[in-house]
Amino acid sequence: MSDAEASFVGGMSVAAITFFAILSAAISIVVLTIYHWAVARPRFRASGITVSQAGPESVKRSQEDLRGRLAALEAAAAGALQHVGFVRFNAFADVGSELSYALAVIDGRGNGFLISSIYSREEVRSYAKAVRAFSTDKDIGAEEQRALEMAVAAAKGRRA
Repeated sequence: MSDAEASFVGGMSVAAITFFAILSAAISIVVLTIYHWAVARPRFRASGITVSQAGPESVKRSQEDLRGRLAALEAAAAGALQHVGFVRFNAFADVGSELSYALAVIDGRGNGFLISSIYSREEVRSYAKAVRAFSTDKDIGAEEQRALEMAVAAAKGRRA
């Protein structure tokens, strides 16, 4: 192939690439326009809100709807286990690294559970206790009490 032919073919490839780039951009615009008119606008209309409804009545109705939904979410969140107290400690003098722990997990109403794990060189024991209304019906140790106090403080919105 001569230099003239190579230059001609090289110029044609740039022209072809430019043509296809412009063609693909135009097709993308057409597809987006069709999507907007065929899918997006009908879905927006189905939501019940139009530009002409953007008056005070629709805003008031929307605020009331949001208040109701917020109240439902707050009620559901009050029953979710979300407040945690965690304390690591050495249960025995000959065991270091604070491998024993107490974990308290409660909801906004003070209901949940307390798990303790006591680590010794020979064995590990785990205990679980129910928590009702921010207290347990069983006797608890000092570390368990600290973990429960941390969870209660988190539930009541203050730091321990």
